[in-house]
Amino acid sequence: MKIVANKDKKKRFPWRVILDNGRIIPVPSQHNFKTDFIKRHGCSLVAFYMALRYKGVKKNMQQTLRYARRKLKCGAKYPLTEIARGINMICSGKPAVYHRIMSNDRLEAHLKKGHMILFEEGNPIHTVVLLKDNRTDKVWRFSDGRKNVTTVEKENKKKCTDEKYKGIVIVK
Repeated sequence: MKIVANKDKKKRFPWRVILDNGRIIPVPSQHNFKTDFIKRHGCSLVAFYMALRYKGVKKNMQQTLRYARRKLKCGAKYPLTEIARGINMICSGKPAVYHRIMSNDRLEAHLKKGHMILFEEGNPIHTVVLLKDNRTDKVWRFSDGRKNVTTVEKENKKKCTDEKYKGIVIVK
């Protein structure tokens, strides 16, 4: 896996993740889009977009928002249960699995297998994407167009406790 800076003038996609299988996942910065909903509540849509790209489905952010508005149920933002349902509706083989909670060991095992993890954080409620680079053994956290190196323990401590929004989605 490689992470490369984009030369995007509008800064909507500041980074690209190039997976070992050749797939490219642009990392969107939700605050640099024109649509008000994406700016304010688009973190789960960004995760939805990145998961679809991870599976090889090429939809842009507007198409992703349009699909979510037509097919998924929304509160203040889209909960991870709906995001997992949306991924499974679009991709064959039901690749997304929703879990309410998960131990550090199981999260680490999924990341080691090369799976993408969509993770809901609390205070404020925010969706992030976790990927592991097996060559360097680093866990990367993608959120709002930024990338950070993190650990599974740190992320699991930040997990959301809200009944509607909490959870983890494993995308295989």
